[in-house]
Amino acid sequence: MSDTEVLRGALEQAVVGLPEISWKRMFGCDAVFREGTIFGLIWKEGRIGLKFVESVEFEARMSNDGSSPWVPGGRPTKHWVLLPEDFASDAETLKEWASASYESII
Repeated sequence: MSDTEVLRGALEQAVVGLPEISWKRMFGCDAVFREGTIFGLIWKEGRIGLKFVESVEFEARMSNDGSSPWVPGGRPTKHWVLLPEDFASDAETLKEWASASYESII
């Protein structure tokens, strides 16, 4: 199993039970959507990315050790946080972050 498959499996488990979830490819990545709005992805460089629309929430998530901005193609994105790498194996923390991201987009 590849790293991206492992990460997708971890994120899939984190969003189990959330309504109106769908998956498709976006930005060359596996991405998860709420009612057609993207809120999470598996970055092809081996990290989970989540979107936090509110600037206070975004800054709070970015302040965690190991968090970094998503910078595809060298262009920083607004609202997107690449999670600390160890979160993929911490189901409880990943579920909390994924749920917060899910709630932030609608």
